[in-house]
Amino acid sequence: MVRLVTDYLDKSAEAFPEKIAFSDEHRSITFAQLQAEAKKVSQVFIDRGIFKAPVVIYLEKSVEVIACFMGVAYSGNFYTPIDVTMPRSRIVKILETLQPSLVITDEIHRTHAEEFAGNTPIVLYEELQKHPFSNDAILKTLSHVIDTDVLYVLFTSGSTGTPKGVIVSHKSVIAYTEWVRESFFIDENTIFGNQAPFYFSMSVTDVFSTISAAATMYIIPKQLFSFPVKLLEYISEHKINTVYWVPSVLCLIANLKALGKRNISCLKKILFAGEVMPTKQ
Repeated sequence: MVRLVTDYLDKSAEAFPEKIAFSDEHRSITFAQLQAEAKKVSQVFIDRGIFKAPVVIYLEKSVEVIACFMGVAYSGNFYTPIDVTMPRSRIVKILETLQPSLVITDEIHRTHAEEFAGNTPIVLYEELQKHPFSNDAILKTLSHVIDTDVLYVLFTSGSTGTPKGVIVSHKSVIAYTEWVRESFFIDENTIFGNQAPFYFSMSVTDVFSTISAAATMYIIPKQLFSFPVKLLEYISEHKINTVYWVPSVLCLIANLKALGKRNISCLKKILFAGEVMPTKQ
């Protein structure tokens, strides 16, 4: 029985340790590697006695972000991803609401993080990976976490001018993920092509379906969505069989008549949400 989302990663890492879990344009990470990197992230919170507190993740969209998500979860805390291209004024408003205990970033984004972090401590992903973790300490911490505890807080676009945090628990993500896997037949043979930003709720489908089903997810480089033929080449090259995209991306491919230019017979499931699908399409 799955109690927390970390149970998903534990089971997948045990069953498929050497299988590629996530891949971006710089590196790929197996389930065993993801578990180890996540646990190293969790150790900093355990060492500092930070528990059930908000954490900001300020990184480029990458496999490291996923490791941070799971690392924060292993430590019994909850995360908010922040886009590195987001205006500083919006980031400051989010931090005023969230009052995070730590900001996780990397050396490349350290200076920018220092500009908005204020008195909030900053830790670097590279540094977190240099230190060992204690499985016993992590298990002890997780024994004090329940399924209705907060897993993450995502902030709305802020149509009123003030971003609002939406709080989501482990239990909610697990219930949703189980429904997705059952409804769309997601298993270890599924290969996702991820489009949704990690600060957007749609990404929860790709990320947690991958971790729970021991599937594989490719984080498609953002620039490819401006070049439909190259995007289809990427899908074909990586044998992606499942996508969950916003309709505007699907419409762009259709309108530019790119579909007939590359063989993407590997693609079996096309899911969409987040926008209205135009009647014409």
